[in-house]
Amino acid sequence: MSRLTIDERVFRGVCVLLDDYVGVEENDKFVIAYTPDSREPAAWVAIELRERGYQPAIVAMRPLTDPDFADRFEAALPGLENVPGRLIVITMERDTMSHFNVFESAMYRYGHDRCRVYRIISASADLFTKTLNRTPAELSALNAALLHRVKPARSVRITTDGGTDLRVEIDSEKYQWISNRGMWRPGGFTILPAGEIATYPARVDGVLVADGAFNANIITPLNARLADNPVRIEIKDSTAVTLSCAEPALQEMFQLCMDSPHGRRVGEFGLGTNAGIDEFIPVNSHINERRCGVHLGFGQHNQSLSRVPYVADVHLDLITAGARVWVDDDPEPIDLSHLSPSTVPHPDDALDEDITGDCCGMGYGQLRSLACPIEQ
Repeated sequence: MSRLTIDERVFRGVCVLLDDYVGVEENDKFVIAYTPDSREPAAWVAIELRERGYQPAIVAMRPLTDPDFADRFEAALPGLENVPGRLIVITMERDTMSHFNVFESAMYRYGHDRCRVYRIISASADLFTKTLNRTPAELSALNAALLHRVKPARSVRITTDGGTDLRVEIDSEKYQWISNRGMWRPGGFTILPAGEIATYPARVDGVLVADGAFNANIITPLNARLADNPVRIEIKDSTAVTLSCAEPALQEMFQLCMDSPHGRRVGEFGLGTNAGIDEFIPVNSHINERRCGVHLGFGQHNQSLSRVPYVADVHLDLITAGARVWVDDDPEPIDLSHLSPSTVPHPDDALDEDITGDCCGMGYGQLRSLACPIEQ
């Protein structure tokens, strides 16, 4: 594979990753870990690093379960004495996010200030061409603009051209806000793609018409775009009471998600902010969740168990194509598709997105088994 055979837009995204997200420095050492489904994206980053004079170590990993990966990763790491600057670890997976303990151990060994771990999910050409044409500084300003408006609110009303009409009650003293903006912080993983704020809603009532896409922690070949097959959900007191979709396969999958333990609960109220994503993609992907619009996450929530004391196996995000957000009694709504960046700093008390355990690997077969046990 050579750089000349690859879409130049991909390499523009690779350069944004290295220059703006990582902030490459002369003395950096690099390790790239990838799953088989992300071999090409890993190669693109390696090619650009070699063009710049770096020699990244590259190590393959199986998703979720790989008993020998820790040893292979250990062998790829440079000795402490051979890292004059920072150790940059870039992981690439398409459908999963795996082996947290292995990468966390590297941070402890090299030090939280010297070791940076960038965890990429939805690794693909779309990741580089659609999500990495906005810098962390740009996403931080967009997230800050929304947080300063929505975080102090008592409630918001969400409307869309597709028929969504929701009332969401906000309690920012009880439930924390998450802000994924691609900013590195000591001791944490940087989760990419970026561009979202989210919290646990105190209460949700109304109708959600998801006409954008879905994103779920299951592996499915179904087309994730919902423009031709929107799903309509009636919600009462943060619980889905009805669900309808004209596409039978999607209806079945959504119903299985809803019928799993805690699957009808609204566990997340999220707002996508990455204006660089110009369209939804057909793959079940975090890229769709970051596109400008509202999503409700059914099932697992984004809070600590001390705040929201339940655990769900399923997390199903249903995403609108754009949205208007009416904040308390403000006469003018926020148009998420035309959001102006903030000129004031990002709130300090909004948490960076952090994932601390293997995710996104439940699988459609396991979901079917969970929701509809086979009689013996």
